[in-house]
Amino acid sequence: MSESIEFKSILNKDYESINLVRYDVWIENYEKLSLQGIGVILEPSDDVSILKDKLNFIELIVLDFNNFDDGRGYSQAYLLSKRWRYKGEIIGINAHLDQLQFMLRSGVTRYILLDEYNGVNEEDYTNGFSICYQAAANNSGLSKKY
Repeated sequence: MSESIEFKSILNKDYESINLVRYDVWIENYEKLSLQGIGVILEPSDDVSILKDKLNFIELIVLDFNNFDDGRGYSQAYLLSKRWRYKGEIIGINAHLDQLQFMLRSGVTRYILLDEYNGVNEEDYTNGFSICYQAAANNSGLSKKY
């Protein structure tokens, strides 16, 4: 176990500062960090299934959507929120406007846009489709028959 762990921080939904560590650091130092209310930063290439049985010990999860063309963050969010019923916050960071609707549909509970979108009204990008045929983390899908 490393002597010094580098922490980043983020505000949770209650505006409390939560320390964050990278996925690999959390896995390597699980016994120590699981008791400290630490959040985990996941990159798209990180194997989220390794966290499945440890989710109760993770304060919040940050998914990095830094690559617009990489959809693995959506799968990670879906697995965490829908399949494994993770109750903590799932925050998408480095988000592009065009990703917001899909991030929320997959289970992301909050997002932080890339700096280039500061001052942009993202409401049109988060309201979702008027009719969704398939179920998602944020809705049950189409309920009317046509």
